[in-house]
Amino acid sequence: MPGIKYIARVVRGMRFDRLKQMTQIVKEKSGQSKVRTLCSMAWCALRYGAGYYDYVMFGFYNMNGKQRNTYLTRVRNKKVCELMNDYSFADEFDDKLRFNQRFADFLHRQTLNGETATAAELGDFIRGQEAIFAKPNHGSCGKGVEKLNTADFADAVAMLAYIREKKLVILEHALPQHPDMARLHPQSVNSMRIVTDIVGDEVQIAYIIVKIGRGDSCCDNSGRGGVLCRVDEASGKIRSVATDDYFNVFEKHPDTGITFMGYQLPMVPEAIALAKQAAKIIPQMRHVGWDVAITPEGPAIIEGNEYPGTDLCQLAPHYPEKQGLWPYYKRILKL
Repeated sequence: MPGIKYIARVVRGMRFDRLKQMTQIVKEKSGQSKVRTLCSMAWCALRYGAGYYDYVMFGFYNMNGKQRNTYLTRVRNKKVCELMNDYSFADEFDDKLRFNQRFADFLHRQTLNGETATAAELGDFIRGQEAIFAKPNHGSCGKGVEKLNTADFADAVAMLAYIREKKLVILEHALPQHPDMARLHPQSVNSMRIVTDIVGDEVQIAYIIVKIGRGDSCCDNSGRGGVLCRVDEASGKIRSVATDDYFNVFEKHPDTGITFMGYQLPMVPEAIALAKQAAKIIPQMRHVGWDVAITPEGPAIIEGNEYPGTDLCQLAPHYPEKQGLWPYYKRILKL
């Protein structure tokens, strides 16, 4: 049960407009009254360390206490991260320049520092490229990421001026997608979130989620409109419907019409092997979420996340069995 100081901090930071929105979503999905939902949310915060967003995305409104107690809530997730990771090494992941240098062998694409590059260096970098990806050095959920079409700029000087104006520090060649990943949504680089946990001398896989873009977005993040599906580690097949950040559920991709359940993703064993190999580079960070793209030649790591959230891995439409990840972490941490 979380402490009083934590509860007080949560209450101080509470967004009441967001809370109101969450209670309305519960009412629409279950018919549960808003008063009952607020009381239930308060109990789940005290008993399980669940935030009001946890309550909705996990589907706590449709569970009993035994089922709720299996979920990795925001409080429990914080505890897992603190027990497994030495956050003096966090910048090795959060600083994308450092990450690209440290994990260069896993990226399988060329990168360039947009802060220090000259126009001549950028000209060499974009030669033969239809587009490149440009990102801020710090950030998450795809915020600030842009796909720059080289034809939209008169020359490298003009592109560099734009990059400097937008503070786009990380420049990367676009990764070609494996045809079976591109079929899901060709406009975005669709990736798998593979979470690794170092347990003793072994690297275990906690879960795999595939992230798929929508519309004209070049980004697969659900925070940018994308959708998420659960992936079976053994078979490499999608094993759930898709959902988005607004709790919508999709049996088929709204743009491409691809049926999600049972779709065979390519090279999943190779992607798992690459993530496990990367996990050993900084062993002080034992709990990391790796975003892995699949090219025609094999998997390539996009980035590593040193604080994997609970928002991807236990979404209600993905877990009809109503069994969360908390027992897994209790077991590996011997809690």
